[in-house]
Amino acid sequence: MLLLVWPALARAQDTSFFQRLGLDRLQFVSLGAGVGRVSPSQVEPAQIYALSTDYGELARNWHIVFDVSFWESRYTDAAVAQFVDSLRKSIVDPTNDYSVLASQVQVYDVTFSGGVRWQSAAAVAVRPFGGLGIATHVINAEGRLIKGTFVERALDNLSTGFFANAGILFRPWGRVAVETQARADVLSGFRSLQVRAGALYLFGPSRRER
Repeated sequence: MLLLVWPALARAQDTSFFQRLGLDRLQFVSLGAGVGRVSPSQVEPAQIYALSTDYGELARNWHIVFDVSFWESRYTDAAVAQFVDSLRKSIVDPTNDYSVLASQVQVYDVTFSGGVRWQSAAAVAVRPFGGLGIATHVINAEGRLIKGTFVERALDNLSTGFFANAGILFRPWGRVAVETQARADVLSGFRSLQVRAGALYLFGPSRRER
């Protein structure tokens, strides 16, 4: 008898737990793609491409959102020159015939983000939103100047930080919407600002408790 009752109690507890968190209301609401400009610290501004998904309301007006983005660029000439100067100062060369030649250092970033977004539920075409969350950056750097060195290994890393964004969702008709947003990312030794715009396809309205 206990074996029959225990699974039912466990299911009831699990259901209650998910209901308390609001996870039982989550559903696939929209899929979007966007493009924009990103300005990372010590890196030349670059084009950024992104895909985003909305999994509906965790609580009234609060959505769970995920996105993945990609950009590629190079370190600024000033950043490379500063690195070369530091190398020259650390080299002891009695013959004075050793030289360090500066060259471009390419950098690539793939970012996986997840967070919460407050979005107005008013029945209007234009809806403001704002959000914050956690982002994991997969960063890769390469170039003749750093190839095979500990610097290349240090720059090739997986870093987690925080982001915040704000923007406007414009839904002029049917299931198609246009979104613009500004976003800031902060992680150890790295900052970036980006502005992007894109289009979304809405699969259906978020469910709410009655």
